Amino acid sequence: MADTDKPYKYNEFKQYLRFELGMSDNSVISYLQDLESLFKFYKGNLINISPTDIVSFMSFMRKNNQSIETILRRLSGLSQYYDFLIIEKDVQVNPVEFISKPRQWHKLPDFLDFFEVEKLITCNDCSTPIKQRDCLIMETLYATGMRVSELIAVKLRDIDFKRGIIKVTGKGSKQRIVPLYAALLQKLEDYLPIRQEYFVKGSDEGYLFLNQHGKMLTRQHIWNMVKAKCAENNITKHVSPHTLRHSFATHMLSNGADLRTLQIFLGHSNISTTEIYTHVTDDDKRNTIMNFHPRYHRK
Repeated sequence: MADTDKPYKYNEFKQYLRFELGMSDNSVISYLQDLESLFKFYKGNLINISPTDIVSFMSFMRKNNQSIETILRRLSGLSQYYDFLIIEKDVQVNPVEFISKPRQWHKLPDFLDFFEVEKLITCNDCSTPIKQRDCLIMETLYATGMRVSELIAVKLRDIDFKRGIIKVTGKGSKQRIVPLYAALLQKLEDYLPIRQEYFVKGSDEGYLFLNQHGKMLTRQHIWNMVKAKCAENNITKHVSPHTLRHSFATHMLSNGADLRTLQIFLGHSNISTTEIYTHVTDDDKRNTIMNFHPRYHRK
């Protein structure tokens, strides 16, 4: 790859941090600075970076008197970058994942309590096809724990209505099966004729959720939708589409769901990533969570 003024897919990564992960402007700036520091160190070639290269970069930072905390924070930004490249199918592995890191590497993810989630996924206004679609998107995100990039890529053929499952394609094109509860399956089935009548334009590209032009939705669209829903329901927390994924995992695990099964549902290659959610032990938070996943018990 030829050297350029910016790291590979710099702008796309910026959009990913902002609109899929919902990071604040300051966090986005910090992560981009982390990426630029590695870019400068290796003079632009970041696609073929190995774990050994990451260690060399860490040693360089340490020799320049950067603190352990600073180094770990930079690694966090770089890890997000390589996770993004895996989603984009530009690399197959994240070299940062192979680096041994102390406990402070992991930060407890933000999540919503059940009542806040209920506000977001309840469809108080289904007066238009777009509003119906958006409510269904919100519920599907929470019901499955999918990443936004995974949800917008789901196609009709990925849903098996008879078996009640959805096939999700995650990082590195790895596929997993996630069950869908009966009420959501029915809503998805009811949505299909609406999709066909109002969203399919010309040839059908096959995506479950389409925009008004019959094309695949964008991460930014989902991010804007979540923000609008939060504003409508007076939810003032910093919420992104990824927050619904964290909420799904926290609500399931905090009430006794099996860690290994949750790992499969989330598509984590390493169970240590799933174990982050085991740190949610605060009694006040627990009191707001009902059963494994409240909507699974609805008819």
